[in-house]
Amino acid sequence: MAEATFRDLEQAGWTERAGAYDDHFGSVTEGAIEPLLSMLGDDLAELHLLDVCAGTGHLAAAAAARGAVVKGIDFAATMVALAKANHPGLDFAEGDAQALDQGDGAFDAVTCCFGLLHLADAEAAIAEAQRVLKPGGRFAFAAWQGPKGHDLSALVLPAIEAHGTFDVDLPPAPPIFRFGKPEVCEEILTVAGFADVETQTLSLSWQTPEPEDVLTMIRRSTVRTAMILDRQSPEARERIDARILEDARARQGDDGITLTFPALLVAATKA
Repeated sequence: MAEATFRDLEQAGWTERAGAYDDHFGSVTEGAIEPLLSMLGDDLAELHLLDVCAGTGHLAAAAAARGAVVKGIDFAATMVALAKANHPGLDFAEGDAQALDQGDGAFDAVTCCFGLLHLADAEAAIAEAQRVLKPGGRFAFAAWQGPKGHDLSALVLPAIEAHGTFDVDLPPAPPIFRFGKPEVCEEILTVAGFADVETQTLSLSWQTPEPEDVLTMIRRSTVRTAMILDRQSPEARERIDARILEDARARQGDDGITLTFPALLVAATKA
């Protein structure tokens, strides 16, 4: 058997975790939906919009509520099934953001909410977004900024550094925070044939009453981080978990534990 690629593992991970996503990390990423759609313009009526890496369908539904004609695609069949169940009547299908089935110039807008970091070839996905857009069409996406200020990373990375290793049996992966830098986004989008690049920062947050919920979130609604933790030795994994819990408890206040997730929203126009 061929060794699993980064794409294989991401697809398998999100296929497995689809049912738990909205209960955990989905509650964070939903906060970016309305601001991201606003970067497309005030009036989305009759706008033909393709949402790639659509997940459980909430961005597509929000765009439809604003009057857009939407299609959502995702590479995880379980995500597509949940999107259809969550939002009956909307058009969702399996699809590869890096090799879209849609024709040239078919859409007025393309969106991708925190999906680029899960792709083996983000440049290919950006090129595909440009291809399926009409001239003057808009591409908008969200990405995480960090690791500074990204509280989940602040809990996980030091715990692995202290008690485990990042040298685990996984294929190479693109940097998770690569698209959190405005200058990087502008350079890549310009090369891909976009102009008028706009960026704005957004602070998202997640609140929970119990430190143990942080571990549950990591295990049930992240893929890459969970894979790194799963490939530690049993002893190291136990120590890492204990360190994460200890640091989470140190953040606990009267309202529980609040984790902050800085994001970058980016929009550009097809030249």
